[in-house]
Amino acid sequence: MIILPAMDLYKGKVVKLTQGDFGIETAYDDNPYTVAKSFAQKGCTHLHVTDLEGAKMGYPRHLDILSKIGRLGMFVEYGGGLRSRSAITDAIRAGAWRVVVGSILFKRDDMAKELYQTFEMTLMPAIDVRGNRVMVSGWYEPTGMTPNTCLARLYSVGFRTFLVSSVDDEETFSGPNMEIYRPLVSDTIRIVAAGGVTTLDDILRLKEIGIAGAVVGRALYEGSIDLEEAIRLAKE
Repeated sequence: MIILPAMDLYKGKVVKLTQGDFGIETAYDDNPYTVAKSFAQKGCTHLHVTDLEGAKMGYPRHLDILSKIGRLGMFVEYGGGLRSRSAITDAIRAGAWRVVVGSILFKRDDMAKELYQTFEMTLMPAIDVRGNRVMVSGWYEPTGMTPNTCLARLYSVGFRTFLVSSVDDEETFSGPNMEIYRPLVSDTIRIVAAGGVTTLDDILRLKEIGIAGAVVGRALYEGSIDLEEAIRLAKE
C-alpha cells in the first residue's frame, strides 16, 4: 500500500478544512514547497495535492505551486477545480502525474467515457461520499448515486483507480469508514482511501482489506502519525 501525504492548498498556504467547511480552517504552513520537500526527505514517493481554492472557484488556482513541487521527483496527484479539458491539460503540463476529477465526470451521461478516451489512466475519478451518496462541486451537490453504483458506472468506461473519500470522516480524527471501502475493493479495482486516517492502526486496517493507497492529512501535521513509520508499515 502507498502512503500519500495530503497537501490542501488555499491562497498559497497549506491548510485543513473540517468536513469541507471553509469557515473551519486550520493553517499549517505558508510554504507548500518546504512541506513537500520535508515529505520527500522522509522517504515519501507520492503526494496528494488538493487545490481547495480551485474547488471553490471552479478552476485551478495553484498550478505554479504544483510546478515547483513537481520538480522534487515525487508522484504528484492533483485535484480541485479541474472542471474542463483545458484545466486538466494545464494541470498535467504543470507537473501532475495524475489528476483527480469529480464534477466534470457527471456533466452529461457520456462525459466520463469521452474523458477516459482522451486522458485514460492519467485521470482518477473522485468518489466523495456523504451519507452513502456521492457528492460533487466541492462536496456541496449530491448526485443521487451510491458509491457502488458510481464506481460501477465509471468502471464500465475503463477507469480502474479511484479516490474514495468519506466526507463525514474527513479530518475529524474518527478513523476511516471501513464500511464504505470494503465493498468496493476487488482484484481489478485500485482504491485510494481518504478521510479519517488517524493512527497507524487505521493504516494497517486499510491495508488488510486491500486498499491500494491511503491519503493522510491532519494526522501527519498534528503528530498522531509518523510518516516514516507509516511508509514502513504500508510496505511490509
